[in-house]
Amino acid sequence: MPATAPRTASLPRELPAGSARSLPMLDAVVEVLRAAGEHVHVVYAAHGDLFKVVPDEQAA
Repeated sequence: MPATAPRTASLPRELPAGSARSLPMLDAVVEVLRAAGEHVHVVYAAHGDLFKVVPDEQAA
């Protein structure tokens, strides 16, 4: 397991779409995950009105 795993494991992977604070937080989370070597995308889930950070293979 990479040394960065414990640090990135605590990052939020879902945030409410209706919150003005979600977009800046999503940008920061994705930046940290990508810097740690993870390949991720942000997707919108209408069921639950959430933005989710998912691995690239799940984004398609």
